[in-house]
Amino acid sequence: MSGIDIISDTTGQAIVESIKALGTKLSEGRVIYGVHINSADSNPKTRVRYLADTVGMTPAAMNFTSGTFDYGSWANAFFMPKPCMLKTNGQVDYYLNENDLTKKVDGSASDIANIDYDGNAMMEWGNGTDIIWWKIAPDKGNPNSASLYVANYQADKDFKNLNFIDINGNEKSHFYTPIYNGSLDSNNKLRSISGQTVIKSKTASQEMTYARANGTGYEIEQYVDRLLINILLIIMGKSTDTQDVFGRGMSENASDENLFLKTGTMNDKGLFWGENTGKAGVKVFGMENYYGNQWRRTAGLILANGIAKVKLSPSVKDGSSATNYNTDGTGYIEIPNSTPSGTSGGYIKDMLYTALGMFPTSITGSSSTYYPDGCWFNIAIIAFALFGGALNAGRHCGAFYVNLNNEAGNARWNIGASVPIIHGIK
Repeated sequence: MSGIDIISDTTGQAIVESIKALGTKLSEGRVIYGVHINSADSNPKTRVRYLADTVGMTPAAMNFTSGTFDYGSWANAFFMPKPCMLKTNGQVDYYLNENDLTKKVDGSASDIANIDYDGNAMMEWGNGTDIIWWKIAPDKGNPNSASLYVANYQADKDFKNLNFIDINGNEKSHFYTPIYNGSLDSNNKLRSISGQTVIKSKTASQEMTYARANGTGYEIEQYVDRLLINILLIIMGKSTDTQDVFGRGMSENASDENLFLKTGTMNDKGLFWGENTGKAGVKVFGMENYYGNQWRRTAGLILANGIAKVKLSPSVKDGSSATNYNTDGTGYIEIPNSTPSGTSGGYIKDMLYTALGMFPTSITGSSSTYYPDGCWFNIAIIAFALFGGALNAGRHCGAFYVNLNNEAGNARWNIGASVPIIHGIK
C-alpha cells in the first residue's frame, strides 16, 4: 500500500507538516491519529499531546455526574467496533443494539443469554472497508517517551496490522474480542454469554484448551489486542489514567469471589460506561470489565526470568518463530532492557516503548501520576501475563495493570480467562 514516511520526534511537528503537505490524503478518507507521551511529565493528562489528524480533536471521557459517556470527537471514528453474535464457524449471525444487547439491531430478541446458542457475543473490529494499522515510535535516546499512532491505511512500512492476521499469515477484514468475561459451559467450552458466572481457578493450559474447543482461530485474550485497545484508549482519552477517563471498574471491594459481577450487568450501557466508586464495573469498546472484577489471563506476553518475551500474532508474521501461543515463551521475541525494577505491587512510572509494545520497567510511581496502574513482577520465574486486576485491587486497577508474578500453572479464584478471541476467519 502507498503512504507517507512518518518521522518520529518529540514535538510531532514533522508529522503535522508531512500530513499538511500530502494534500489529497484527507480527501481520500485516509486518517492518522496520534499522540506523544512525554515521560518527564508526571501528570497523566498533560504528558499526552495530540499529533497528526488528532490535533484539534476533543478527548472522550465518562461524565460521572450524569452517568453518560461523552465521545468528544470520537463517536464516528473508523476504528469503533460493533457488537454481534458470532457463530462458532466465524460467521456473523447478526448485529446487536449497542445500547441494549438483549435486542438485535432490528429490535427483535437476541441470543446473548442463550447458553445453547452455537456461538458467542463478540465485538467485531474492522468496518468492512478499513482495518486498523498501528505504530509505536520511541523517542530517539529516550525509549520511555514515544509517539503512538493508529491509521486506516499503512502510512509507512512500520505500521502493523497484526490484529487482522490469521494463523497462516493472511490478512483478514475483521477480528473479534469478547463482550463478556469468560464462563465455562457444560461442554467445557469457554464462552462469552450474558448471565453467567465467570470461570475461575483454572490453569493457563486449561483455559487455552477451553477456548480452542470453540473451533479454529479461537484463543484466550491476546496481548496484541490489548496493546491496540490500550493505544486507542490513550488516544481517545488523551491521558494515561484510564480510571480517571473511563471509570474505576469493579475494584473497591472485599477479597471475596462471591462478589464477582456476573456477565451482562452492563448490557444497557452502550460501548463505554464507568463510575468512580469502584463498585459497578467498567465497559470500553463494548467489552465488560476490561479491568477490575477479575484478572484476565492474556496470551502473547511472558516475563521469563526478568526478560519480556512477546508474540503479536498466532502466525509467525510478527517475526516470532512459534506457531500459535504457548505457556513458556518458546519461539517468542525477546525485548532487550525490559527487566522491571522498583517495588512489585507498586505503580507504573515508566514504560519501555518498542515497535512491539509497551512494557512497564520502573515500578516507582503513584496512584495519581504517570501510569496510575499497578504492576506485580517476579524475575525468578517464567510468568504468564495477567491484565486488569481483580475486584479488591483498588487504585491499582486499570488498562495497564499487569501481573507478571504468576506462572502459567497457577490457578486461583481471582484469575480467569477473558473468553474466546477469534482471529482471521472472515
